[in-house]
Amino acid sequence: MSTKRTGWLLWIGWMLPSLLMAQSFSGRITTSFFTYERSDTVGESTRQARGYQGFQIDFRNRSLLFRAFGQLDHDFASPLANDPRIRMYNFYLQWRNIARRAELKLGRQPVFSGVAVGTIDGAQIKIRLGRLLRIKAFAGTLMPASQQLKIISDAKNNYLAGGQLRIRPSATLNFSLSYFNKQQTRPGYNTLRADSIGSVFTQFIEPATRAFQMAAFDGSWQIRPGTSLYGRTDVDMYGLRITRGELSLQTRLSNRLSLNAAYTYRSPRLPWNSIFSVFNTEKNHEIETGFYFQVGPQFQLQGNGALILYTDDRSLRLSVGVNTAWGSLNYVHRSGYAGDLDGLNAYLYRAYRQNRFLPNVQLSWASYRLASDQARTRLLSAAIGVLYRPVHRWSLDSQLQMLHNKYYDLDTRLLLRFQYWFFNQLSSSSAENEQ
Repeated sequence: MSTKRTGWLLWIGWMLPSLLMAQSFSGRITTSFFTYERSDTVGESTRQARGYQGFQIDFRNRSLLFRAFGQLDHDFASPLANDPRIRMYNFYLQWRNIARRAELKLGRQPVFSGVAVGTIDGAQIKIRLGRLLRIKAFAGTLMPASQQLKIISDAKNNYLAGGQLRIRPSATLNFSLSYFNKQQTRPGYNTLRADSIGSVFTQFIEPATRAFQMAAFDGSWQIRPGTSLYGRTDVDMYGLRITRGELSLQTRLSNRLSLNAAYTYRSPRLPWNSIFSVFNTEKNHEIETGFYFQVGPQFQLQGNGALILYTDDRSLRLSVGVNTAWGSLNYVHRSGYAGDLDGLNAYLYRAYRQNRFLPNVQLSWASYRLASDQARTRLLSAAIGVLYRPVHRWSLDSQLQMLHNKYYDLDTRLLLRFQYWFFNQLSSSSAENEQ
């Protein structure tokens, strides 16, 4: 039996218990259509008209949940390679409240566990040990690059495993220690090479497997109501070096005014066997501060600024804006090592008929340059859209997008989207039997 067929049978085996025992069936169906012109080479372009069919479905009862989240996409004007494409982002079975202490997931699932973030085809368990201690462990193969519903073939070189230990000694203190081990192969490719006498030949390049081992310690402390402190340190376990350090403070000075400040240290996170690990890597330090001020019931001011320090250079990032009942307006500035940019962004909307009809307009202007010896480039973009909800569970959304700069006189794109939410109560007999 082929690996692909075995994978499908395994997925179906995980799904069947939830289908047989489900008390409710709910989800969302999203149909989108996006058309634009694509310029692959100078003087040549193709018209793309991509259609997307997204879905999320849940079968559940008190202790069991089956969730599937995926998408089908295809280009109806100029099909691309591998069209149509079927992507499955989540496909898992979850047992909740096992012995009132544990939760188990099997299948394709997201992982958010401190330093570890990703998607696996495997298992994840969470256990509560008393009031103070939480344990999480996970292991599985990586999702295939195609995101199809199949198990990756080279499992021993494509996996993610780890866990998290969380301790809460009091209502105001929270600490956690997390770890992951990740292996990932990269696809090989053919390229042209020349021998010692100049003869050209084709050589297959097989990159080495990427290897990561990371650990992190983080903690939060609510100093008083409205004021909290957070810290985090990420450590590369192969090189025993810190790749990230963070310390942030948030405080509410009054019912209207809140302030925040943060310091972040970053060093590039490289695979253990990467060729780049033999070079000196550039570290940076970021100092950030911001505010949020409630002027009135429907009017807020907010701002944020950050200074990024490199070894021999620096960058500045600033933003300030207002939010109202009819939209928002903000100004952004970037300067220094990362390039220069000044921009204005506006978003305007107005709801009619009890939020069933919502026209909106988005405008953006930017002036930027990538290097100090280059001339500034200006960009203007706009989007005009409307959201219509004829009934509670249906919504129709359309948007016309336009862009103008020195490369495009007028780049125009159209987006159409339809969404439908549903909830159905299935047989109530199983619910009565559980009571």
